Amino acid sequence: MIASPSMLGGFIQGTLEAIDRHDAELGRRVRSGLRPESRQAIAGASRIAFLDLELDVEVTEVLYREAGPDRAREILRANLAETFTSPILRSFVAMALRLRGNEPGRLLQWSSKVWSQIYRNFGSISFVPVGDSKGRFELSELPLAIAEHSVYLDGIAAAMSAVFDLLEIDGRVALKAVDPAAGRAIISAVWEIA
Repeated sequence: MIASPSMLGGFIQGTLEAIDRHDAELGRRVRSGLRPESRQAIAGASRIAFLDLELDVEVTEVLYREAGPDRAREILRANLAETFTSPILRSFVAMALRLRGNEPGRLLQWSSKVWSQIYRNFGSISFVPVGDSKGRFELSELPLAIAEHSVYLDGIAAAMSAVFDLLEIDGRVALKAVDPAAGRAIISAVWEIA
């Protein structure tokens, strides 16, 4: 039996908390838009438990519907930027900066290490530099149920933009292509060279 895709519960809970911090009314609307059993599963979980990834997909889709794509992307980016100081990611961020420096292309190559700490049974990710100021994330082996959710994949891209906040440079990350049947997605990254 293949295990279903899952995500660290603290990240799903953290997304709801970030929405509340940015706009309490939006937070209420997002929670109201979730299925009751989803709200209960998220609220009742340990932050270190892995929860069914469909819960995060549901949170993301309700956020996009309630906030609109641009505002949703801002919140998801800010949320991941805030989690860089969380106990789970702080050590990875510090180690990556020590080993890779603050050059975006080199730092983004560590994405697979962070990915493996947050997700389970959710395919793989690699970063491929393309020149000095751009590159692409290649997501592969995505479960069909996830690859069919382009809003969710767009949310992942938005959150990945937080690395540029960490490095204090201008940059953007965007979903470029999705092939649900092949379980693949491409997310582009472009940044300013200091």
